[in-house]
Amino acid sequence: MIRNLILSGGIYHPFAETSASIAAQLGATGITSEICSVADGLKRLQTETFDLVCVNALAFSMTQAEKYAPLRGQYAFEIDAAGTAALQRHTASGRGLLGLHTAPICFDTWDGWGDLLGVRWVWGQSGHPMPDYLDVTHHNKSFRIWDELYGGLELHAETEVLATASLAFGGRSNPIMTAKRNAVYLALGHDLTSVSSPNYSAMLQSAAQLALQPQEERV
Repeated sequence: MIRNLILSGGIYHPFAETSASIAAQLGATGITSEICSVADGLKRLQTETFDLVCVNALAFSMTQAEKYAPLRGQYAFEIDAAGTAALQRHTASGRGLLGLHTAPICFDTWDGWGDLLGVRWVWGQSGHPMPDYLDVTHHNKSFRIWDELYGGLELHAETEVLATASLAFGGRSNPIMTAKRNAVYLALGHDLTSVSSPNYSAMLQSAAQLALQPQEERV
């Protein structure tokens, strides 16, 4: 059995619904997922072994703008040393890490998170327009999907771009799927409109299998 731990929750996104859909889609490939809050999931990771950790969450300090002030008491999150150590041990062992959509925004008080995931959200540089139709290119296949298009992300020098997307009616192309060692990032997945798409499902399943694949086999 392939065990997957989904860290889920946060503001402005229907994480409960998308995490349930993601778990079902991965289940079709033989991956058994358990969905936890970010805090509870990181505690479990300190004592349990999972083959894959999936971050479908928006867990950050929320100190970057005053618009977050009314929400901080319930949703603000700062990862502690035990949590960072657990994630580092997990990836150092060769097990997979899959970041989805808002994952680069998470754990903003930990400088090493962007290096681990291979993608970093830079406040004042990274951003996205309102959800719209996107033209996606992945594995020489092109399709259109409704989603948010993240741009201005900072990629690690070792990060490989696996898929790109642009606004369907004009605009620059941006990386939306990347890999760095056993960490894979898929930027799509704002809500169920995207996550329930067959094309999203194919990308999600591909991303998970890649994260689970031993590094020496990726040649």
